[in-house]
Amino acid sequence: MKCILYWLLFLKNLFKYSRKKVYLNFLELWVGQSCTLRCKDCLHMIPYVQQKRYDVDDLIQDCKKLFRICQVDYISILGGEPLTNRQLYRLIDFISSCSHIRDGKLITNGTIMPDNRLIHSLIRLNGKLDVRIDSYPGSEEKAARFFQIMQENGIRSTLLHHEVFEEMRWKWLGGQKQKLLEPRTSQAVYTHCALKGCYTLADGEFTVCPRGITTESVFGLPKNPWEHICVRTLPCNVFGRARFAVSLEQRIYKDYCRYCLGVSKVNPFSVDPGIQIQRRKQNRL
Repeated sequence: MKCILYWLLFLKNLFKYSRKKVYLNFLELWVGQSCTLRCKDCLHMIPYVQQKRYDVDDLIQDCKKLFRICQVDYISILGGEPLTNRQLYRLIDFISSCSHIRDGKLITNGTIMPDNRLIHSLIRLNGKLDVRIDSYPGSEEKAARFFQIMQENGIRSTLLHHEVFEEMRWKWLGGQKQKLLEPRTSQAVYTHCALKGCYTLADGEFTVCPRGITTESVFGLPKNPWEHICVRTLPCNVFGRARFAVSLEQRIYKDYCRYCLGVSKVNPFSVDPGIQIQRRKQNRL
């Protein structure tokens, strides 16, 4: 049923986007699936997938391709922890050259101090991105030092303390062993979820929610080609724009929603932020 609806939307979009780009007010850009922390309730489920860093040259080409298909105003750069990718400064330089990007964020947990190349690139940004430093329990001192470095160099930045009070609690979206939800429940979750506009580009793959990027690795769910767009093979013409626009449809739940409880008031479960997975001690003979 969903496939038929997607084809009908595609035909409709051929007319709608015959002469204009698809509009994305916001894009979340991953530089890898690697992190220095192992938050057990990580939205992106990074602790449960293979750690890897993306090639920055490929990321830049992905962005250039996407920007020919879409109009993008705001961008966030993250991962994982973006500073695990030592070529991050080159991506920052590219974003600095994109006149259409109006604002955005570089989101870090502050556990890796920036080197001189990254600092100089952030200075050249001239405030286009806000460096948001998330301070989690156990890494407060490092986060504070990171913030100090930003301030000393006149780099726009924000230090966000994740103390345990109600406004800062994370929604629990379902863990690694989350059971498959019924389609009707998934539709209700998706309808009310705040993440369905958190458009994400990761290693050439686009989804409307960051949760979609890792669902196959964690749950073994095959990717629906209408909901997981391969930007690298997408043509930069009306067919590519129409195909891309179908993935943005907000009336139809995504397959990966069937393993998620969503970020909304409908989901009554919340957890303390930044709680780490405890590493098991190996038995010594």
